[in-house]
Amino acid sequence: MTVERRLRACVDRFAGTSGYALSQALGPMLTDAELASMWLQERLIGLQQPRPQLPAGFADPVCQSLVMLDHQRVHLSLAIVSAEGWKAESVTQVGAPQIVGFADGWTTIRFLSAPLAKVQRHYLDQTLQDRRAFAESPRQVTTGEVICLDNAREALRFVGLGADVVMLRLLVRDPDAQQAVECDARTGAVLRIREAQSGDGRTRMMLSLLRSLGRSDAVPAIAEALASWPAHLRWHGVREALATDSIAGFALLQAMAETDPDADLRALARRTRDDLLTRYPQLAA
Repeated sequence: MTVERRLRACVDRFAGTSGYALSQALGPMLTDAELASMWLQERLIGLQQPRPQLPAGFADPVCQSLVMLDHQRVHLSLAIVSAEGWKAESVTQVGAPQIVGFADGWTTIRFLSAPLAKVQRHYLDQTLQDRRAFAESPRQVTTGEVICLDNAREALRFVGLGADVVMLRLLVRDPDAQQAVECDARTGAVLRIREAQSGDGRTRMMLSLLRSLGRSDAVPAIAEALASWPAHLRWHGVREALATDSIAGFALLQAMAETDPDADLRALARRTRDDLLTRYPQLAA
């Protein structure tokens, strides 16, 4: 069995497990130095073939990575952080805000080689009226160290690199996360709030456009897609359906009140349904 198949089999064993629990279960299994070596060996052998299958990846002046696994909600990559690239970027960004991002999911990082690396951990405090990030004191990391992050409220950034760093990064995505926040690393001030899921904003816009254009197929399209959407998008979709066609949209609201897997969303749908029936009893016809 190839390493990639072994990795996929590990993920499939925990099908149905919630995000945080999935991250806790897979972290020790997948961020394994021996597995990474075996995976690299397979790739090196593959390069000797006439048509090598190169792994997906990305590169910038600071971080270069190879994707070992991208399966269901799980993303595993092997990354090299260039000390030279990091220093050059630090010089060019003098005076500019250093951004630290809080996104969706949970990340496990295992440092395979970190001889001269210093990191700083940031926390997003969402209990305050104005959200703000706070930072721990910078500290040295060691080879073999594992750091686990709840990405919605924790982030890690390098503040010193004397040599290249090699690390395994495991990300378990949270499809229900709604917002990602970017803060100034020095002051903690929020600089930007955006959609956590890159596709969510496009989906919201698409639904609004369908309604604005008066498309007759808007509600059937929403009904067909609802089951595949996270809770916040399901609610948005039903609201757009109600605004597009009150009768057909009310049927979706009724179904959500009775059968949606999210208990809070069912309760919200029931309250909305009852309020609408009080004001517009003809919807019950």
